[in-house]
Amino acid sequence: MKKTLMLAVASSLVLAACGDKASKDGEGGSAAAAKTPPEKPQPGSWSSKIEVVEFKGEGVPANAKDQMNQMFAAMSGVSVCITPEAAEQQDIAKRISQMGSQGQDCTIDKENHSGKNVDFAATCKRPGGEMKMVAKGTSGATAQDVTMTMTMLKAGGGEEGTIVMRVSGARKGECGPNDITPPAEPPEPPAKS
Repeated sequence: MKKTLMLAVASSLVLAACGDKASKDGEGGSAAAAKTPPEKPQPGSWSSKIEVVEFKGEGVPANAKDQMNQMFAAMSGVSVCITPEAAEQQDIAKRISQMGSQGQDCTIDKENHSGKNVDFAATCKRPGGEMKMVAKGTSGATAQDVTMTMTMLKAGGGEEGTIVMRVSGARKGECGPNDITPPAEPPEPPAKS
């Protein structure tokens, strides 16, 4: 199982789970109209914690979960500065679509965000099978608590491995000099006529 692929995907979705621009899970009518827009994170200094709840699969050592939790614990003291521009760009659907340019063919199976609620599923094709991703939880302006499950499937449909991660975070205040500020995303290319 490709641990690095799963970790890369998880890392790219950690803050992306903060919201999207529209529900695409096929719901319609008055129920969809009654939903509130997803909350964007407030700009500022954010701390986050990633906990590996489960990690199993072919070739995964028995102590892999503990090793990963030690690695994430070492990173939990790092604060990230979310700029106003970055806060506006928090869009999980966009992140998934951008994975295509990174050689991953992903489609959104379910996307139902309203207010602080996160309920998302996607399937990514990969050599020799697929990866199913599910994210559920809450993500608001000042706090986040989302559980993500990634399941690697073989070409025949059998399960190759699963990782379950809980991502929690909170806004601590204004950005400080020791915060890490991720680079801004490049602007969208102009639409072709």
